[in-house]
Amino acid sequence: MTGRGIIGILFAVTLLIAAGIPAVSAEDVAVDTLAVEKIDLYNLAVDEAQAGNYSGAMEYIDAAIAIDGNFTLAWITKAGISSAQRDYAGALAAGETAIRLNQNQTEAWVVSADALVNLGRNDEAVVAADRAIALDPNMIEAYIIQGTAFGQLGEYEKEIAVSENALEINPSDTRVLGNLHFAQANMGVGAESPAKETPFSLMSGLLGAGALLWMSRRG
Repeated sequence: MTGRGIIGILFAVTLLIAAGIPAVSAEDVAVDTLAVEKIDLYNLAVDEAQAGNYSGAMEYIDAAIAIDGNFTLAWITKAGISSAQRDYAGALAAGETAIRLNQNQTEAWVVSADALVNLGRNDEAVVAADRAIALDPNMIEAYIIQGTAFGQLGEYEKEIAVSENALEINPSDTRVLGNLHFAQANMGVGAESPAKETPFSLMSGLLGAGALLWMSRRG
């Protein structure tokens, strides 16, 4: 900080004390500066991810997390960026960190369930998606992931039921319809027989870029 900047802060503090208003210390100003910096870095990560520059986005999101390791939304976004890079183990680690920070954060459970499906851990994905649905019954992505997991497990009746629940939220969602059609096509197929179709949502990368659909710039 320049001499002029220090003088400016001290002058402002003096005026606040004279007015009987609690002063903001230089340390508080530094903390606020870091808060602004982490949001700026987060926004840069969002911009880079939306532009398809996932490596650059990861650098920015890691920098934001370095400032504030409890920045839950940044961990969720990190999971999305990792999924976009097909680093599903990294996506799961980031999602689980977000869950530890806030077990009631719906998106944290969704990104974790998404990673679990892509890792072939379908039973766990069903449980994680179920937690997301319990927190937010209108989170359609959780139904899509859970339906996909049931389909991967060969539990087509359950995939149909989950898909029908999702269609009550959005009757025209092509991802849900893809899961529904996949399950209907495979009803009655023995576990030893290959599925007749590739699950729609896995074929399209499930959620595309993972949690990127939740990313938004922060003011």
